[in-house]
Amino acid sequence: MARIRLVLSLLAVVAATPALACTAPRPDGPANLALAAGADAIVLGQVVDGSGGDGPDASITVHPLAALKGLKPGQDFALRGTRLAADIAPSDPLELEAPHPDALSGACLRTRFAPGATVLFFLDRRDGEWVPAGGPFARWAEDVAGEEAPWVQLAWFYARVAALDEDHRRALLVAERDALRERDDEPVARAIAADLDRELVAPPLAARLATEPRDDGFLAPGEVSAVQRALDQMRADRDEP
Repeated sequence: MARIRLVLSLLAVVAATPALACTAPRPDGPANLALAAGADAIVLGQVVDGSGGDGPDASITVHPLAALKGLKPGQDFALRGTRLAADIAPSDPLELEAPHPDALSGACLRTRFAPGATVLFFLDRRDGEWVPAGGPFARWAEDVAGEEAPWVQLAWFYARVAALDEDHRRALLVAERDALRERDDEPVARAIAADLDRELVAPPLAARLATEPRDDGFLAPGEVSAVQRALDQMRADRDEP
């Protein structure tokens, strides 16, 4: 709770003083799998409005389009400490490691969004409101073109394998990485495979989480009879209309 309150306080300061530089140390190692494991919800949404200008009460309003993890919010919701910025550049669709450049200032989290932008949000639910998941430099809010965007597909995969035991999770990471390597002539396949490589050389997921990931309704250890069966089931779920 203290970490969430600190993040919200920093976001409020940044909204009032957008030129403030980020001074937090960069975390070591990959963070995407841990981000997906720890978030209460992963929501694809469109930035439809904003209020508060550049002041401490600034916020954007998000219209939810789909949920990759957790429940899809039933209505538009506000994200306190964020603001609209017409001149903000969108995320690079093939950059799957570094956060949006806006995370290099202020609270070390992205706080500015273009009106109408489609964004993949990683969120925690605290005190009745949605707040950014992850810590400094987390890719908690990246612009995407839609549900088929590379970052959306990678986040969907990580959210599901995060619920598995370490052995099954590693086997699935290897299987997906190897399948993507067979499409090395495709930039998207190369970008996703590179992120899977980063996860495969990282410490075990449990060691990178402050707390054990909560039950999120995905497959749990013991519910998978074989690695390939799990991989086939995840792909079938993704392809359902």
